[in-house]
Amino acid sequence: MEIHQLVYVEWLSQEREKYIWQDVYEHSWDEIIGRVYLLKAHESVEQSRYQDALADFEQALLLLAKDGVRRSYYAHALADKALAQCFLAQYDAALATIDQALAVADEPHGWNDWNDCDRDLMRNNRCAILVLAGAFSEALNMLCAELEQDPENSYHSYLRFTLATCLLHLERYHEAVVAYEQAVAEESWLKVDAGLTVALTAARQGQQPDWANLSSN
Repeated sequence: MEIHQLVYVEWLSQEREKYIWQDVYEHSWDEIIGRVYLLKAHESVEQSRYQDALADFEQALLLLAKDGVRRSYYAHALADKALAQCFLAQYDAALATIDQALAVADEPHGWNDWNDCDRDLMRNNRCAILVLAGAFSEALNMLCAELEQDPENSYHSYLRFTLATCLLHLERYHEAVVAYEQAVAEESWLKVDAGLTVALTAARQGQQPDWANLSSN
């Protein structure tokens, strides 16, 4: 998980080398090599080399789109390509990519390895990307719908964090303060985020933070 421009995002396709090679005789080489590229991409993510990560996600997608590859890997790679685009400030492109990932996740066939939790994470990421893309009204509607759908969802504190940032952009300052404080009460580690401190102070003062210089982590 990461915080970027005060929205919460979750990477989905992180790989472990030992699991890749354990599967070497059970799945196609396209899938195995595609997963190697995912491993390489996330190594670049960990080093904040997002342009390199994006290139590796593209290579992974070429292989994971082929027949005989489990569709979950393709959808996860698309979802994480969208996040790499976000960290490169390519927000409109990221929105198109996450929508493509969700379309794959909603395919009626070939998704027998699917985990419903992953679809929820993609939708959470879409909420964040809408905020980053400046589509605040659409983001607000989706965030509220996601929060109302399953009140016991363990990721709701992070959705509330993204909701608070959306409300802040919309100049609904009191509601933003309430949402930030609720998120922090549920996930105490959020209070150490430097960007949150700046944003919460601004919201309490009824003004916008300096978004251009806001810490992204």
